[in-house]
Amino acid sequence: MIFAVTCVSNDTIYCGKIIKSFNTIGTLLSSVILFKEPLLVNVTVEQDCMLGEIDCVEDVNLIGNARPGSMVLLTDEKGVERYYQQPLAKQFYKNLPEYDDVDIKVRFPIRSNYWFQGDPLPTNNSTQNLDFLQLALREIVRALGFQSSWEMWFKDKTIIVPRPLCDDGKGECSIKGRRVHKKWIGFREYIFDKYLMNLYTGEMLTDKTEELNKFFETKNIKGRIRNLEKEFKTSTQYNIAKEMYGLSTTNNTIGFFSWNDIDYKDILVLLTNISPFNDDINLKFVDDILYYNTSDFLMRYRLPYGEILQNEIINGGNYDNSTNSTDSILYGSIGPKLMRVLETIGYATIDKPIVDYKPTIPPPRPPFAESNSLGNSLYSLSSITFYQICLLLITVVYEIYLLKL
Repeated sequence: MIFAVTCVSNDTIYCGKIIKSFNTIGTLLSSVILFKEPLLVNVTVEQDCMLGEIDCVEDVNLIGNARPGSMVLLTDEKGVERYYQQPLAKQFYKNLPEYDDVDIKVRFPIRSNYWFQGDPLPTNNSTQNLDFLQLALREIVRALGFQSSWEMWFKDKTIIVPRPLCDDGKGECSIKGRRVHKKWIGFREYIFDKYLMNLYTGEMLTDKTEELNKFFETKNIKGRIRNLEKEFKTSTQYNIAKEMYGLSTTNNTIGFFSWNDIDYKDILVLLTNISPFNDDINLKFVDDILYYNTSDFLMRYRLPYGEILQNEIINGGNYDNSTNSTDSILYGSIGPKLMRVLETIGYATIDKPIVDYKPTIPPPRPPFAESNSLGNSLYSLSSITFYQICLLLITVVYEIYLLKL
């Protein structure tokens, strides 16, 4: 992993600690994941000033995040399309048109309460210290592919669905974009979602997505996403989306079923006890309580203020999955269940160096069918800007004025 770090601060010591932390993360992840292609990670650490001022009040609730440079649709062995995060897709295909110049984009605010490796150990009363290495590592793992597509994509906040997919004939279709000349063709999971299980029934949630996509078999919905939502709310599939909302806000209901799990106790249980549903939390982390003081502590949502990464590893059983003896205590950050998740979605690791399958590139979609002449006229009319309408009216009024002279 190659980190390009921009630290916007006059404190060179602080910025040096930031850079060292990301170098440690690169070494740590590369010791357990066998990256076939190097990943470029763009990191920005700066004050988060809403108005662009140089000095602003520190927002203690602002954590920061990492996200993939792009999401790429690939097809599995059954012909099902799913989104892959760019870092993961790059392990299968070195170059694709959808790729961004950067594989992972990271942004963190400058905070005074970060604890860095090498700092004096936090005291018992320093409950506000936050181990930056642990935070940044967790976020980068999420960008690698630990992420679900089940979210509240519609204005209706009582349902969740996988990511809606539209087609505008140009391959640039935006879900929230104002462009009306597009067709809605389905819901698409992230690869992570393929392995999610209902722990009550044993049903794989990807079966729910298959049922949801039957909605599009008899529908020809075009235009903005609100048109899709309007039609969807009258369908039988709407109840599935409601059921998924309830499941995703009930404790211990959904888990990740990895490639070699043979029992329910092997499944990684996701965080589903937050209600109302939060797109940034539910299904994006592991259960906070179940994985407290375990070797799979890293992907918990609640940050361990006042605790450092080394202690988390020791309290979790001192797990070590690396043959690298240098600073080996840190290599226990990637627990056994998290390792299996990474292997299952497609990464080669030191425990499982051979990836069982390679997703394929989906064939090009058929040319986007233009609507009838009336539809084209309406579309053209909707494309006229307010400025153009005003200009047209001014011209007409002026012509009438000239006729009266």
